[in-house]
Amino acid sequence: MNDEYGHSIILIDEDDNEIEFEIMDKFDYKGECYYILLPIDDDSDEIEYVILRESEVSPDGETALVGIEDVGLLDEVFETYKKRSIDEP
Repeated sequence: MNDEYGHSIILIDEDDNEIEFEIMDKFDYKGECYYILLPIDDDSDEIEYVILRESEVSPDGETALVGIEDVGLLDEVFETYKKRSIDEP
């Protein structure tokens, strides 16, 4: 996956459904790369961001994104995203 933020990506969920996300931001935090995603076709009234960590690149060149189980880390990454969003010109 070589997309920059502002572009969209399609991820496959655990039920093999394709879900398109807009990449809101991508940044390094504590030595790991994180993606802040927003579902494009979400009909919900609430904005629900998806935060994923980049894992190792596979032999075929694909990058895997994995969920974050540590709630404290998830909060830290989201707070960093919010600060970056405010600081952007």
